[in-house]
Parts: sequence; structure tokens; C-alpha cells
Amino acid sequence: MLPNYSSPNAIALKEGATTLTYSELQLAVNGVASWLIEEKVHRVAIAFDNQIAWVICDLACQHANVCCVPLPLFFSASQKAHVLRASQCECLLTSKNVTNITPVYRTINSVLGIVAHKLDGSGKVHMPQGTNKITFTSGSTGSPKGVCLSTESQWKVARSIHAVFGNTPVHHLCMLPLSTLLENIAGVYAPLIHGGTVELVSAKARGFEGSKLVNPKALLCSIDNAQPTSVILVPDLLIVLLMACQRGWRPPTSLQFIAVGGAHVAPDLLKQAHRYGLPVYEGYGLSEAVSVSTLNRPEHHFPGTAGPALGHNQLHIENGEVVVTGNHFLGYLNQPDSFYPNKVYTGDLGHIKNGVLTLNGRKKNVMINSFGRNVSPEWIESLLLATGLFRHAVVYCEAKPYCIALICPLSADMTSEQIMRIIQQVNQTLPDYAQVLQATIIDPCTTNNGLLTETGKLKRAAVLSRYQNQISTLYPSQHIVNGD
Repeated sequence: MLPNYSSPNAIALKEGATTLTYSELQLAVNGVASWLIEEKVHRVAIAFDNQIAWVICDLACQHANVCCVPLPLFFSASQKAHVLRASQCECLLTSKNVTNITPVYRTINSVLGIVAHKLDGSGKVHMPQGTNKITFTSGSTGSPKGVCLSTESQWKVARSIHAVFGNTPVHHLCMLPLSTLLENIAGVYAPLIHGGTVELVSAKARGFEGSKLVNPKALLCSIDNAQPTSVILVPDLLIVLLMACQRGWRPPTSLQFIAVGGAHVAPDLLKQAHRYGLPVYEGYGLSEAVSVSTLNRPEHHFPGTAGPALGHNQLHIENGEVVVTGNHFLGYLNQPDSFYPNKVYTGDLGHIKNGVLTLNGRKKNVMINSFGRNVSPEWIESLLLATGLFRHAVVYCEAKPYCIALICPLSADMTSEQIMRIIQQVNQTLPDYAQVLQATIIDPCTTNNGLLTETGKLKRAAVLSRYQNQISTLYPSQHIVNGD
């Protein structure tokens, strides 16, 4: 899928001291693609940190017409197993230090450290015709859903973003995991179409463990060292940059565009960011719509909105819900009834005025934390209630960096310390983005206090409203700079 460039010696990929020109990139892609063709595989999982090998294997799958299944490293072990089981991949391409799967079947590229593991992949799998990539969302429940995408749909989005760059040279620093569809398309494909440079930095060097930022200084250093023209952030990472600016950090003068998405961004936060010289622009999209659909940009900036459509698909409103048509997914893996949809119902409420989308919240209870991860509170609550020690458990994390829980214990003698020990045991079965880090005790919910329906169903909105002050105390303002 790589276009021909007039400057084959330009740097396409950079990882530390290692660089690949466009001509070297093409050769590396051809080499892996040839191996895939020889092996006659149909579905290939890839599991790498943010490194050149990830990009090579991703593009090689397209070149070989093989379905690529990115395996997010921040997924829990059970979620990774679910991805491989659901997709029935016949092969896993990875690095020796990334997975404990043995034995290594073949070393594909010793220079870049690409090794292959044979997988069973003999079970039945149902996916729409034309599926080139299956991207698994973080999952609103314990089992992530596979979104099937065509190659052309991904590059249509990339071409729209490429147009946003104009004639500006691009040096993009990938801050999100490459398994994140937005970073994959907007952070890799679009810069490559543009003839720019994509810089890759490991999770540890960026200050991450799993999906959590644990070392903000490392994040800032990676930006300072790369001197990028663009980055993509989720709201929590934007807050890190903003608080760093308040403490004296200054963004590189090279930085011209910061795209932020994955969850709603408060307008006041965007205003503060621009005052500190952070060129932040909010966008909107979802995996089913092949990542980004709308985006604010310097010449079309509407603070407080998700921006105008980029043009590769169309958005309209049905009964208050945002609906996408045109360029979108092919269906969900192993769900034939979902194949070849005419439109995508996003589950987001909003309105469109003069072509600009403004979002008004979610239709269902699925929450999106400030790192852009989908979290179903019912999933976590069911695990907490399954301990048999709690009468009620209400989990919350909307636009917040971590989950908290409102707990009503069955025994009035149970202490906060005992509750947290139980929660920590439950956390061991959850991926890091769904773990409950803080909790507070609440009174029993009843029909008399208006927190329970006549049929015994918890009134979630009423509970969250009743205890909003307690919830706010569980998110101290300094949480984001722990370890700074």
C-alpha cells in the first residue's frame, strides 16, 4: 500500500538510533510479506511494543493480502487469549522479549527482531469478505469485540488526515500504542502518505506500564528528544502536558498539531492548553467508523465541539444519536448478522450545526475513561458482587483516569481497609484500565430513598448524583503527576 516517493532516501521510520528510509521500508515489508505468502497463512496476530517491527508486519500483511490482528500488549492474559481464540490466527509475529510463547517457529527478520510462533488457527472463524484487519477494542466487558476493517477503508481515512497536513513537513511521534487504531491510521499511515517521518518510542521510555502512565517525566522527555511536529493524545495525557506547562515546561517549537480524542475534552482545558502554546485540536471517531471521523484544525477550529467531518464518511443524527455512513467497518468478527452494515449507530448523543459535530454524552452506561478505554461498570460490579460481601457496588470512571466504586457492604462492621483488600483481589482478574483504585462506603439503596426501583434495580444516575461529592474526593487534583 505504500505509494512511490520521489525521495526514497528520506527517513520513513525512526526508533532510537535506528532509522529506515522509504526504500528500506519497502524492502523490509516485501521480505515479511514474501514469508507470509510462502506460509499460506490467512490470519496473523502481531504483538510488539511501539517499534519499527510493528509497522513492518502491519504493512506486510496488507501487501500479502493477509488479515492482520493487532494484539494489544496492555490487554489482560484472558483478553489476549480471547483475541487469539476468536480470530483463530495461524501465526503470531512478535519479539522474543514480548511474549512467553514457545517455541519460536522461525526468525523472520533478525535485524528487527521479528520472530514467528505457530498457532493452531484451525477452528471456524466468521468474518466479512474483504477483512484485512481485525481491531479489538479495549472492551466494554471482559471479552473485547473484533471490528473487521478493509485495507481501503483505513487508507481512505489516512488520506483525509494527510490532506490536513497541507504542505507542512511531518515528523510524528507515536504516543499511543500502535495497536490503537487511531495511532495506527493517523499516526503511521497518514505521515507515510505525506512522505514524513514516524518516530517510535517504547512504552517504558514514554513512561507507561500497561495502559497507565507511571512516569510523566519520561513522557515529557520523549517529546523533548523527538522534537515532533505532531502527536496524538487522550485527555489524561493532555492534562499531563498542561500541568507540566504550569510548572515551567515548554513544548518544543516544532510541535504544530496535537490531536486529542478517545473521550470528551472540557472546553476550559482546551483554552488553557492554547494559552500555554499547546496546539490542541479535538476530534471524534470510533473503531466501527475506522477511527477518526471529525477533527478540528487551525483553519476550522470550533472549541467545545468535535469539529467538522473530514470527508471520508458522512454523519447525521437519528433520534439524537450520531450515525455514520459511507466509510465504516465490515462487521463484527463471528457475528454474521452484523456483516455489511449500511450505517453505524455510534451510541453517542449529539447534534450537528453548520457541519460541525457537538457531542452530548453516551446512550448507554458504557463509560469512557480519560485514556479513551471503554469500560462497562456492570462488568466490574458483577465481579465485586460475586464476592458475596457487598449489597451494592456502583463503579464510575467517565472521563476519569481510573475506576472508583461506591460500596454498600452486607456487614456494617466491614471497614474501608477490608473493602479495599477485597477490591484488590478482584482487580487481579481485571485489565489495568478496569481496576478499581479508590472506594467509599454508601448507605443501602432502597425504594424509600429513591435509589432502587420497585423491581429492585439500582437507579445508577440517581446514585451517582446523590454521592457526587464523595466521588469528587476520590479523584484528587494531583493524581496525574504522581511520580513527577
